[in-house]
Amino acid sequence: MAFREMFTLQNAIHWIKSIAIENKQGVVRSFGHFKPISSKRFLNDCHEYIFHFTKTGHVEIDRLALGVPYQDKSNIARWSHTRGSDLRCRGNTWFIPYETIQSRAKQRPHPATFPVALAEWCIKLHGPAKAGRVRTMLDPFLGIGNSAVAAQRCGVKQFIGFEIDETYLVEAKRRVG
Repeated sequence: MAFREMFTLQNAIHWIKSIAIENKQGVVRSFGHFKPISSKRFLNDCHEYIFHFTKTGHVEIDRLALGVPYQDKSNIARWSHTRGSDLRCRGNTWFIPYETIQSRAKQRPHPATFPVALAEWCIKLHGPAKAGRVRTMLDPFLGIGNSAVAAQRCGVKQFIGFEIDETYLVEAKRRVG
């Protein structure tokens, strides 16, 4: 609530961590990973919300920086906004699975981590060629620093992260060098 005066929710994104898809032959394949819930009442959480805050809520984004090819190529000629490009906006539902790990304690020592690629996609919304233009990035819940690693990879000029757990902060500092 304290940040309400300084930031506006511009986009809500759904991060899909796991998905099961049935093909035309009726075979179901599972893709990705999820955090299992040991319950007889609740389903496993296979998605999370990502809130994209900006100072004004009117920041232009590069919708095609994360573009996906058209399934039906006739759409390229049918829609004038494509300007001949075989990319469309990915939308606000992103499928990015966790990387497979062998030891959570060693490879993902925080209970609420996300893939570095997820943060990279958020940065790239502001333009892949312009990612260096993103002068400052803030993560109020730094954890082990995946967003800081992404910011470093994308050329963000200044990164600010808050973390109250010293163990996680030490790991974040180690990861960004």
